[in-house]
Amino acid sequence: MSRERKQEQIVVQPPIQPPGQRPVIMAIRRWLLIMDDIVHVVVAIALLGAAIMMILYTILNLRSLELQSILMVINDVLLVLIIMEVLWTVLRYLKRQKFSLNPFLAIGIISSIRRILVIGAQMSIGEMYDLDKVKVLFIELGINTGIILVLIVAYYIYNKTPLQE
Repeated sequence: MSRERKQEQIVVQPPIQPPGQRPVIMAIRRWLLIMDDIVHVVVAIALLGAAIMMILYTILNLRSLELQSILMVINDVLLVLIIMEVLWTVLRYLKRQKFSLNPFLAIGIISSIRRILVIGAQMSIGEMYDLDKVKVLFIELGINTGIILVLIVAYYIYNKTPLQE
């Protein structure tokens, strides 16, 4: 009989839910994730549209096979590559793949190469009588070359380092 009294005195309380498991918070979290995905899809569509428009712009502006025109085509195509790298990063996010630095390193390398080509075009076409302007352009060439080298080393190190879970 004493056992029955002890069993009667035990009051079972409902388990306390941790803050992250409450139904309202879970519903808000789901809604925020859906909105986040919608924004990323809109960004991806905008990036794809920008890349297509840039390609059309490049085709329409290729009027001759002169050096300036060809350099501008290369510049525009590299810009499309940059846009596509950013698009690829957004798509990786939407597929819930792991974050990778590789696309950002590639974007940095392509951007620096693009700037070097533009500077080269300016120097080959423009009249370089202003010594100060020439010095600035050479300094910018050196800086962009340094950026490319640093990003290539970073790319190498990043890809040789084992991933930690």
